[in-house]
Amino acid sequence: MAFQHNQPLLITEKLSFRHEDVKNPVFKNVNFSLNSGEAVLLLGPSGCGKSTLAFCLNKLYPEAVDGDLDGTISFKGKILDEFPPGEINQHIGIVFQDPESQFCMTTVEEELAFGLENMKTPPAEIETKIDEALELVHLLPFKHALIHTLSGGQKQKLALACVLSLKPDILILDEPTANLDPASSYELTRIIKELKEEQSFSLLIIEHKLDDWIDLTDRCVVLNREGEILFNGSTADCFNKYAEELLLEGIWLPSTVRAGLLGKKAGIYKGEKLPLTDRELIAGFVNPYAALQILDNRKTIHQVFEDQVILSAENLSFHKNGKDLLKNISFSVRKGEFVAIAGSNGSGKTTLSRLLAGLYAPSKGNILFDDRSLSQWQEQELRLKLGYVFQNPEHQFIADSVYDEIAFSLKIQRMTDAEIQKVVQAVLHQVNLLQHADMHPFSLSQGQKRRLSVASMLVNEQDLLLLDEPTFGQDARTSADLMALLETRIHSGGSVVMITHDMEILHSYADKVIVLSEGEKIYEGLPDSLWKEHEIMKIASLKVPYTEKLRNELAAVEGMNKLALT
Repeated sequence: MAFQHNQPLLITEKLSFRHEDVKNPVFKNVNFSLNSGEAVLLLGPSGCGKSTLAFCLNKLYPEAVDGDLDGTISFKGKILDEFPPGEINQHIGIVFQDPESQFCMTTVEEELAFGLENMKTPPAEIETKIDEALELVHLLPFKHALIHTLSGGQKQKLALACVLSLKPDILILDEPTANLDPASSYELTRIIKELKEEQSFSLLIIEHKLDDWIDLTDRCVVLNREGEILFNGSTADCFNKYAEELLLEGIWLPSTVRAGLLGKKAGIYKGEKLPLTDRELIAGFVNPYAALQILDNRKTIHQVFEDQVILSAENLSFHKNGKDLLKNISFSVRKGEFVAIAGSNGSGKTTLSRLLAGLYAPSKGNILFDDRSLSQWQEQELRLKLGYVFQNPEHQFIADSVYDEIAFSLKIQRMTDAEIQKVVQAVLHQVNLLQHADMHPFSLSQGQKRRLSVASMLVNEQDLLLLDEPTFGQDARTSADLMALLETRIHSGGSVVMITHDMEILHSYADKVIVLSEGEKIYEGLPDSLWKEHEIMKIASLKVPYTEKLRNELAAVEGMNKLALT
């Protein structure tokens, strides 16, 4: 029977997936459809199977992994298994959470040409299609660039261009902004919105942070922790009627919804429905300025030991392949202090953290840790006092099970098996991974891998923890749990240096902020002072946290009201 255009474009029926040798399915009994031209948010807590489901929708799974897929997926009325190998990827394209994992060529032009050639595009048309795709994502000036020279945001745009060049009917975005700085994240969502207005593809978005996506989406499909559908309906109904349930599942709420919910509980929000826009939020508050005190989640400043410097960076510079990646950077970290490092993609944050961890040696300058030059420390001695969590968690995994990954360093310390078991189980419980103790680390979801990488460092109770984007890919609950663990470490006298693109976390936890731009330090100071440095915020591709944004909007509204009365 021919496909009717009033039918859903994509349909799943009783869909379940289970990895080989794993008892419980990743998701189960999933029934949903995607209509032509529709934009749908796929929500759920970390590890509930969102990415796995996305990979099943264009046959990446189970073809690329060992596992069992039950149920059916049909596209335009045809079961996916009936499509010839590779054909469905023309119709259903996916942009991975980590764009580098889908690149296979050296230059931007070659990467785009690769997909088009595989789809047997006539050679005379390839050049035009490459230019069209790059123009769509504003990357045409980088057509001949080497991929490894692109920033994180540019790589994400390239991955998007590669999929768009094939003119898919359905575009799937798997946490497309997870690794991007705030400005790049906003730009990517803006590009998607422009494309959605110009073209007729359907859109399935997997995301944790929702503020920039709400006005684009028609519907939400929500999975619970067991990988079952909790809700399937309009975006407005999802957040108006199910906000409490979403919170219980650990799912992030849009900032306006969270603010309205907090205001409602405090008796100062009187709107009939929870707000999806700032205008609705402000209109619903009895006293908007009183609301700011409830909404501002700034934590108490930590007890920083001013005279006890645990780490000192002195005039650090780092050169690689003829490029100055870091230039003359100096700052210190004190006992009990939480220092955040922020800046745009490619500003030098990860390079700086690796210098501080002793993984790279500075080209110039010196690093003192506990009053000794970092170069004077023995490796094993250093790792017991200084922990480092990589941006890519897979870079630090060395064991074949989640349990052994945590236990590894404890065994080096010659603890008994009983002592190790007690510590490991306690840590895994804290990061919600106890039920996955026997799994291989590489079988975990991205969010679960991140929690494991943090837990493997927390177990040793080092004096200083360096963390590179530890909360990306986390749901609201697991992000809060991770930050609570770091807070516990700080309150016990430890220090934390954390790279983050999350301005809400920076606003809530940091005692001091270091901002980098093009390898130089352009700001060092309090978070509250940073939000007023508009030029620095612009240069570093940062955005103010939601409470500051709301404060500015309220001030603007008050100013307009005063003007109207004069």
